[in-house]
Amino acid sequence: MKKLFLGASFKDVANILKSCEDNLNSKTVTFIPTSSVVEKLIFYVDAGKKALEKLGLIVDELERLLLLAK
Repeated sequence: MKKLFLGASFKDVANILKSCEDNLNSKTVTFIPTSSVVEKLIFYVDAGKKALEKLGLIVDELERLLLLAK
């Protein structure tokens, strides 16, 4: 069964994701920072990605891929 976890400011909710899944190591997660595209301050985006990586996840950033494709 597939699971979907949605969160904003992911750094603040990373521990919740860890409690939802026993082994996150080497699993891929899609990170969608759409709202940050128009923002000047985006430190929270990098903090969120780092929180995911710290859990052992492989981060696939969707928005950046879409912008590069244009």
